[in-house]
Amino acid sequence: MKQLASYAAAALVAISTAAAGEIPANIKAGIDNPNRTEANRERDADRKPGKVLTFFGVEEGMTVVDIASGGGYFTEIVAGAVGSTGQARAQNRAGERFEGRREALEAQFAPFGNITIDVTEAGSALPYEDNSVDMVLLSLIIHHLHFDEESGEAMPAQSAQIYADVRRVLKPGGVFAIIEHKAPDGTSREESASWHRISEDVMVADLTSAGFVLDGSADKIHSNSGDDEKNVWFDTGLRGKTTRLVHRYKSPD
Repeated sequence: MKQLASYAAAALVAISTAAAGEIPANIKAGIDNPNRTEANRERDADRKPGKVLTFFGVEEGMTVVDIASGGGYFTEIVAGAVGSTGQARAQNRAGERFEGRREALEAQFAPFGNITIDVTEAGSALPYEDNSVDMVLLSLIIHHLHFDEESGEAMPAQSAQIYADVRRVLKPGGVFAIIEHKAPDGTSREESASWHRISEDVMVADLTSAGFVLDGSADKIHSNSGDDEKNVWFDTGLRGKTTRLVHRYKSPD
């Protein structure tokens, strides 16, 4: 409990620091880590990792799970930010796509020393103990989770199971950190899914119904007046330039 209280206090400092436009030293160290790939560094201008991870409250010593981590953009930065006493867990779904890049990812992550690749079968629980994780990061993935044809305008049952599993692995007070391409409020689930986006009202409704508490938003980090939020961003020249939701949720128990 002392460690969790320490993280909570540190998070308050991080939030105040973010409001002042400052980036904590540990997050700067993660961004400047020489082990990061050049391809990932080139995305920093668009992804603004300093502001985002400061807002989320990434601290040294944390265990952070990057769900569907892919090429490890955030995994690499988190590994440096949590330091040698922390862990970065790169979760990926099992399958041909992952196996095709497993060896490359293992080589990419090896120099960091604190990144573990965790592979999960589709539909299986996350491979972490109950109440063992300080933060779960979900970046540009939730637009795949809020709609299916069978559920219509209700949250898909499979997604509810995923969120319940995230709550299971998070420590009390742990953070569910979410970044996603934004659609206008009031947009139907079906339409926003067709744009590979989600509206804020739907995202908040789904996460709070799953038992999370919205603890803050920092949507101005990725605000773009040139994005009408009603488009398929990869077809309209807005890749990396969309208006994005940046939300921090807490697991109360």
